[in-house]
Amino acid sequence: MLIMLKYQRPFRLTFILFFLPFFLMAQSKKTGIGLALAGGGAKGLAHIGILKAIDSAELNISYLTGTSMGSIVGGLYAAGYSGDSIEYIARHIDWGVLLSNSIPMTNYIMEEKGEYGKYAVELPVSKGKVSLPSGFLESQELWLTLEKYFFPVAAVDKFDNLSIPYRCIGTDLATGEAVVFSHGSLTRAIRASMAIPGAFSPVDIDGKRYVDGGVTRNFPVKDLFDMGANYSIGVSVSTPLNNVEELDDALKVLSQVMFLNENKDLIEESALTNLLIKIPMGSFNSASFDDGAAIIDLGIEEGRKYYPLFRKLADSLKALYPDYTFKKNRLPDHQQYKFSRIELTGLNKNEKEAFLDQIGVDTSKKLTAAKLEKETREAFAYRMYKSIVYEVKQDDKGQYKLLYRIQPESSIMLKAGVSANSLTGFGVHLNATGRNILTPFSRSLVSLNIGQSFRGLAEHLQMFGYRKPWSNRIQVYSEFQDLPTYTDFRSTGLYKLKYVTIDDRFQVSAKRRSAGGLGIQWENIDAKPQIESGIYYNGTNNYFQFYGFWQFNTLSKPLYPKKGTQIEVKAGYVFDVSPKIDLYRDGLFLGEINRSLVKYGSYLRTTLNYANTSPMGKRWAWVSRLQGGVNFSPNQSLLNGFLAGGMVPTIRNQVMFAGLHEGEIVSESMAAAHIGPRYNPFGKFYATLLGSVLSYDFIEKDQQPADLKWIFGSGLTLAYDLPIGPIEFTLMWNNKNDGLGTYFNFGFPFRL
Repeated sequence: MLIMLKYQRPFRLTFILFFLPFFLMAQSKKTGIGLALAGGGAKGLAHIGILKAIDSAELNISYLTGTSMGSIVGGLYAAGYSGDSIEYIARHIDWGVLLSNSIPMTNYIMEEKGEYGKYAVELPVSKGKVSLPSGFLESQELWLTLEKYFFPVAAVDKFDNLSIPYRCIGTDLATGEAVVFSHGSLTRAIRASMAIPGAFSPVDIDGKRYVDGGVTRNFPVKDLFDMGANYSIGVSVSTPLNNVEELDDALKVLSQVMFLNENKDLIEESALTNLLIKIPMGSFNSASFDDGAAIIDLGIEEGRKYYPLFRKLADSLKALYPDYTFKKNRLPDHQQYKFSRIELTGLNKNEKEAFLDQIGVDTSKKLTAAKLEKETREAFAYRMYKSIVYEVKQDDKGQYKLLYRIQPESSIMLKAGVSANSLTGFGVHLNATGRNILTPFSRSLVSLNIGQSFRGLAEHLQMFGYRKPWSNRIQVYSEFQDLPTYTDFRSTGLYKLKYVTIDDRFQVSAKRRSAGGLGIQWENIDAKPQIESGIYYNGTNNYFQFYGFWQFNTLSKPLYPKKGTQIEVKAGYVFDVSPKIDLYRDGLFLGEINRSLVKYGSYLRTTLNYANTSPMGKRWAWVSRLQGGVNFSPNQSLLNGFLAGGMVPTIRNQVMFAGLHEGEIVSESMAAAHIGPRYNPFGKFYATLLGSVLSYDFIEKDQQPADLKWIFGSGLTLAYDLPIGPIEFTLMWNNKNDGLGTYFNFGFPFRL
């Protein structure tokens, strides 16, 4: 009969330590100490502190169970990682990427980076119907992270063969019953155990579908005794239920209902523990991954309180068993596998051929986790799959095979997002993307911005093989935009601009980091004044441009990356300039622009866009940005000049400048630089202080000699980087205006 020893308050520690040796003597025929780690989302990171204390006390755990986050932390410990190693892993994980449907942008081919992360909602179209996902997150990056850290034990089929026999709990979605995973793929079992309904997609195993074990058994203590334990340690990170007086709104009531079963399970399973550890979580909740470091610290502090008890347990076992030994790091040294074959499930014949072309795995060589991770990410970056999961299987002859379980994505996706901006106003972005619909190795899309400013894009990207560097992209783009005009930095007019372009380019990419090539572009600009005062123009201009370009991009995401560089250089020759523009003064027609009035014609043109983020410690980064454009000719470009201003890219020919709104300066030649620190005090909140300098009018034009001008400015931007795009507010200043200006942006502005 078990002696139940409960420790919930520090003053009872002395009592437990006194009777503990007698209890162990009574149980001397068994040595199984079991550890159960409860689920709790981000709160489960506190388990790490308990594991560190167990290691410090040199206490051997004989059996281990876990649910949800407890299954991840417990699975790592059972596989052989020490508490210190798990702490290092948890502190260096990018939870924002891990808990998303994206992988780092660095893995995408250059042709796909422009579409990265732009839409809040992506829905598949199958058999003519729009489908809803079974969970918000499939999270390819989560799969890859689990596969990476469990790679040394990837071939272990029975969880009893881990360094600590292990079980994790899932819930059968069809029956609602708790299921104990004891064999099969360790990665898939753990991913199933943490598949929170509605948040993560369910996991299919052997024809059944599973969700988070916390739905049915969040605190798996009784499973320890089923495995053979005679002494149990249970660690709970559950938050107490609210009192009736605290349930004063619908959200609190709903939250209370969701945790009723968890609380019932906690009460029942706690009764089975010999040592119950309830870590007080304070204000932390299951979604507090941004506070992961603080939660780990909380667990470490709690672990220190229990260290004397763990040490007493270990010393008592050493006294009872002379051959008792403790090994802190138990992870097998199995860092690579030689595979005899590759098997694929989930794809038809044509899809299998495409996947093998994309993955590029060479089975003639031993493969490491890093190699498989790289190849899997690169295949996933073609945006043709919901998930790519690999498993290592060992047959009776001792040979290893590599098994890929693949969920193909629908060939047609409908997407939507929103944005709001000081210039463009509010807009809803709608997109339809098809892959391999018109031709093999292709992506076709149509995007629209419906709102205060209409914008539209139709594009066809044609690759010449998945691992070939060549591609061709043709675009048709249009934008209608109201643009204020300025005189001496004060708004004096307003134009309605209509812009249409057709652009066809051929490019060669290298290592998913750079691309270069040649293109030809036709552009048409129509400008109609909305305020008829002073000197103004009304009409259109169109022309062709033959150009070369080079791009470089190592950013992990388009906005607020931790580090990386983006460069785009474009140089072209503009020809066949065909203006039809009338000049007016205060409503009086002055005449149509012609060569006797204005000198215009062909000219050379170049643009530069450079952005870099360099980390300066955990919370700080240094931001640098250079932009510029020059029309190298005394000719007037006629509606093809550059516009300075704005904090985000919103319009064609824009050179951003902290201190001006879009179009406050228009010139045929300008260059701007921004530099300053970015601070990330917590979570996804950022504060950026940029100093800026702009030079312009340094190229001589017809009837306009070169007259180099300078302007200085600065901007303080406060932003919160949401998954659907950042919310940004900027306070701006420049040395030409009195007072301060403001700028607002939400989401990803729709632009070419």
